[in-house]
Amino acid sequence: MKLIFTLFLFFIATLVSAQEAYDIINLKDGSFFKGNITEYIPEDHATIQLLDGRIISVKAENILSLNVGEASIIKKNFDIKSKGYYNNTLAGPQFGNSQNNNTQITFAFNLVNGYKLNGHHAGIGLGLENHVGSWYAPIYADYSYHISEGSFSPLVGINGGFLIPLQNEQYGGNYYQYNYEKGGFIGGRIGFAAYTGPHFAFLLNLTYRYIHLSEASYAFPFSDIHSFTGSADLHRVGFMIGFVIN
Repeated sequence: MKLIFTLFLFFIATLVSAQEAYDIINLKDGSFFKGNITEYIPEDHATIQLLDGRIISVKAENILSLNVGEASIIKKNFDIKSKGYYNNTLAGPQFGNSQNNNTQITFAFNLVNGYKLNGHHAGIGLGLENHVGSWYAPIYADYSYHISEGSFSPLVGINGGFLIPLQNEQYGGNYYQYNYEKGGFIGGRIGFAAYTGPHFAFLLNLTYRYIHLSEASYAFPFSDIHSFTGSADLHRVGFMIGFVIN
């Protein structure tokens, strides 16, 4: 009788133990941890107390999915490649002064193609911009650093290069206006990249540029007398919106 009672208690204990649910962290390499998850911060880490009492913290980038009790959580994050080619496309208004120190709102469209490695992005930029009533094609070197490796990353950057005029001579009725024939700029930016997938992100940048234009002139027809020659120093603050593909 005593033996039967002992076997009955053992059966009950085994049944209760079998019904106890444990949490599981499934890793991308196929392994897993079983125990009780004590903390989970999406896009950062999960902490689990294993069955032997050890406490382990696992980075989010290594987690495939989590089983919490009877529920299964599939991580929706994705891997963003740390190196390779990329393209930035940005467009938006720029605010600043004209050559006569009047307030102007101009437009800029820029493309940057380059290579990135561990948050460092370096490339060559081309575009189309309007300054002091004329259109220019910027050609420049561009560098930025993405501070975070997650799906939302603040960034800082610098760039500098040349502005090539796309139109030179304009007839103003009584005179010819020769637009600025040379230009250069240097600038910086802050902003962020918000990834919606492993190969696409939205960009929002606040930019600043110092622009120097030179060799502009006005000339009257049939005369070698120039009524004006000079240069312009411009300051531009821009709000640029776009995307990155990598």
